[in-house]
Amino acid sequence: MVRAELSEPEYLRHIEHLTREIVNAAADEGWLTYGDDPLEFTPLQRAVNEVARHIRHYHFDGDGCIDPELPTMKLAGTVILQPQAIPIGMEGTYSQICARLGVEARPEGWAIWNTWATDGHPISIIMVDLEGTEGMLMNWTRGIEVYPATPLPAQMALTRQGWVTPMTLSPFSTRKLGIHRPLYWSPATHPDASGGGTPAPG
Repeated sequence: MVRAELSEPEYLRHIEHLTREIVNAAADEGWLTYGDDPLEFTPLQRAVNEVARHIRHYHFDGDGCIDPELPTMKLAGTVILQPQAIPIGMEGTYSQICARLGVEARPEGWAIWNTWATDGHPISIIMVDLEGTEGMLMNWTRGIEVYPATPLPAQMALTRQGWVTPMTLSPFSTRKLGIHRPLYWSPATHPDASGGGTPAPG
């Protein structure tokens, strides 16, 4: 229940966020589809899928929309590492950071995806292409939860155990950590979000 008096733009943005929450919940349950609805789907499932097909997001290379059969990769967060843009809090020069990571200090920089291995352990994938990651971040800054298609081996320079930090948290991690007030927040039921920890992939 919305308790504040919202302006028209704020109201529209709130409704958009609620709509995305519904779509994200369907994706988390594993039945969301952008293709044809299975015959056994309920009217509610068909309606949610229709919303998902029309809700706006910003496309980027590797977002899985061109070939929806490709599995997407859930990310804990990302790091963009470039000679002219070292993330705040990351120690060392660009060359020193690259040396620690085990990659060359190339002028184009690197994109790093922090995710989970199949056994649930955190890993970081150092990606050659930055454009797709920048497109994904553009969605995240607008509150749009999208993730990339699983990359091809040629797109990955290196995979390391653990996460490279500090990172930009994905909407999934932000939700898991309880950093933002839920859109349907109620003071009587608001959980204590003071605890820390690493969000699990499930």
